[in-house]
Amino acid sequence: MVVTVLADDLTGACDTGCLFAGRGAVGVIAEPALPHHDAPVVTVDTESRDLPSAAAARHLRATAGRLGARLGGGRAFKKIDSTMRGSVGAELGALLDAGGWEGALVCPAFPAQGRVVRDGLLRVNGVLAHESAVGRDRHYPARTSDVAALLSPALARPVTHLPLPTVRAGAERVLERLAEAAGGVVAADAESEADLAVLARAAARRSALLVAGSAGLGRAFAAALNYPPPCAALPTGRAWLWVVGSRHPASRAQLLALEAAGAAGAWVDGDSPPDLDPVLRALHRGAPAFVASATAAELEPGAAAAALGAAASRVLEVAVPDLLAVTGGESAFAVIGALGASRLDLLGAPESGLALGTLTLGDGGTRPSRPVAFLTKAGGFGPPDLFLTLLGGSAP
Repeated sequence: MVVTVLADDLTGACDTGCLFAGRGAVGVIAEPALPHHDAPVVTVDTESRDLPSAAAARHLRATAGRLGARLGGGRAFKKIDSTMRGSVGAELGALLDAGGWEGALVCPAFPAQGRVVRDGLLRVNGVLAHESAVGRDRHYPARTSDVAALLSPALARPVTHLPLPTVRAGAERVLERLAEAAGGVVAADAESEADLAVLARAAARRSALLVAGSAGLGRAFAAALNYPPPCAALPTGRAWLWVVGSRHPASRAQLLALEAAGAAGAWVDGDSPPDLDPVLRALHRGAPAFVASATAAELEPGAAAAALGAAASRVLEVAVPDLLAVTGGESAFAVIGALGASRLDLLGAPESGLALGTLTLGDGGTRPSRPVAFLTKAGGFGPPDLFLTLLGGSAP
């Protein structure tokens, strides 16, 4: 089966794409560094989170045009942010217009990460999304948590609400509502993994339906399409290089816990090249290390990501980490470009919100190929001790 996952940033593309790796590695397309892949399942980073709605729509139409054969011959999943950040409505509308789908089922709920939809309202850890810290994010679109209201302004199609009692009536009832709303967009409630499973089973039976949601719905949709859970084991060595670009409080807490446990690091502030010697010494002795953007640095996000990519490239010129782990989609995109990667194959999800794969550096020609174990994590996910837990509970 041909399956295409589309996401507006790289960590989203990876953490959802890897859920379809139960039958084999999932390929990653992230132009310009990774412009194509021949795997049956491919996840595409459109890198459109930062674009205004009109520009995002144009970009998605162009992407759909380039992927025409794949999209026309298989199933598609539009990965959206579980807190509705970005131009979700505009991107959905562009795909629906370009791809020939009969309509879309949308549900951003990710119960495992505290994001649920009830009565059409998105809540983050029990708080309405627009009243939570997410609502102050530069990518959050409006002062409302109503999913239909967030989608409707950018859509030329009707948006209808699928309430929780209908979802819990089962897949057959959901299919009836999808048929009634054919041609439009259905925004569904979900509070649990069981709710997402019902939505996914119904969606899997409508081949011309565009399915859109977070990695939570992505996992359920992969299961509904009969993809077994992928097995992905982290490397046993401890020479891990963490590249942390996200400034989300969750990622900052994880980074500070790693530093407090004794991991060596380098801080990128944009004023001068970071001192990478402590990082190199740690990796050479088989210990974890990090490169991170300085919290107080007045770098705009793109410049910070580029600086981190350059620092990571300098490290990998002379060191061979057991794992290269990157937090934040913009940083992951910059790192891949800076390293001159030619291929990324996803193997699975060691934990919710994480994606593990193999990044191939070089092109096998003038630049010899070199595989590196590669892990991505979205900025807003995980408890403060996540980095240490992944390392086995402690750092040197």
